[in-house]
Amino acid sequence: MKYLTPLIVIALVGFTGYATYLFLPDKVVDECCEYLGLLAPEGVSETPGVEHVQFEGPTADGSIPDALPGLKLHDSVEPFSLPDIDGEQHEVDLSGGKLTAVVWVSSFCPTSKIYETRLNELAADFADVRFWAINSSAMESVDELKAHFHDGHPERLRLTVLKDDGNVIADRFGARVSAEVFVFDRTGRLQYRGGIDDARNMDMVAVKYLRTVLGQLLRGEEPEWRYQPAKGCCPIDKLGAPEPEPTTP
Repeated sequence: MKYLTPLIVIALVGFTGYATYLFLPDKVVDECCEYLGLLAPEGVSETPGVEHVQFEGPTADGSIPDALPGLKLHDSVEPFSLPDIDGEQHEVDLSGGKLTAVVWVSSFCPTSKIYETRLNELAADFADVRFWAINSSAMESVDELKAHFHDGHPERLRLTVLKDDGNVIADRFGARVSAEVFVFDRTGRLQYRGGIDDARNMDMVAVKYLRTVLGQLLRGEEPEWRYQPAKGCCPIDKLGAPEPEPTTP
């Protein structure tokens, strides 16, 4: 019996999660990390069991909160190079004369997955905007990323997915979850960061932040917001993690 007890517990947990998904799908979508056991402290995806990233709320004027780590309004990023999940190297220059949206994605995070369709639609509707997707999670290998993003599903993300080993670029930007987006103007200066829209559940979206901001910037207007909290859930890695100590033979 002692060997059956863990199996029974696992089965009950699995059944409870499935039943919740069937009867309360909005809650599962809105609190996906909790249901999948992927809770983590600020930026540490390898440590399940505690609360994950808590984002600063929106400011009254829509500006980027001072307490938010990483890039602030009008900050720029030096060009950087990252490989995609097929091994091809890409030079990313955010000051190349086009609007650019950089979004953090994941192969297992439920929130990231449900935003794939919306990101595909945005990329199709804004052909004049460059889109880059980046994965910085130490939990996800290149093989796992390829298995997801190249699985042939018709609604799979069609953006080029770059792999940021060591979350170097994520730390530079201040990216903390998937999905989280950063928008740069034609000169490479940050104009917006944070959420794609205001709800993980597509049927509950009332305000489409990224779509609105891109349209305003393309028309030469000031964005309505500079920041809105990201609806991402799974933390990508520890911000500002110290470099591992070199090993001596």
